[in-house]
Amino acid sequence: MMEYLLLALSAVGMGYFPFFEVYLAIPAVMVAGMGPVSAVIWSGAGNFAAVPTILYFYEQLNKIPRLQKWLRRLEENRFRSKIERYGGWMVLFTTVIVGVWAVAVVCRSLGMSRRTLLLTSALSIVVYGVLTAYSVEAGLNWFQA
Repeated sequence: MMEYLLLALSAVGMGYFPFFEVYLAIPAVMVAGMGPVSAVIWSGAGNFAAVPTILYFYEQLNKIPRLQKWLRRLEENRFRSKIERYGGWMVLFTTVIVGVWAVAVVCRSLGMSRRTLLLTSALSIVVYGVLTAYSVEAGLNWFQA
């Protein structure tokens, strides 16, 4: 039980920090002995925790008058309607390339709603987490055969 808790804590921690995220957290804890489903859940939870963190600090920055004007100008751009309409697809496809931290910062500063950002980030983390776990499992099975 203690080993599982340590692996879960490791997965959440690695999933949360930039550059590790899901793509290093899942293989690391699977090689250490955690099952693929648990690896996706714990690493995904850690990775998703970055999005509310970014949203919280974005709101804190928005309370500073000088920054508030600048952030509002960024949000109120001519592409706002397209970002709200197609931004979810952008989140889904770019998260795998640049990571959830960068995607959340850019999308929120360009005016994507909190709800859309949270939902599409969660979906992309689950999709790429499952694909990563499947790839790792297939690779481990190939080496064991």
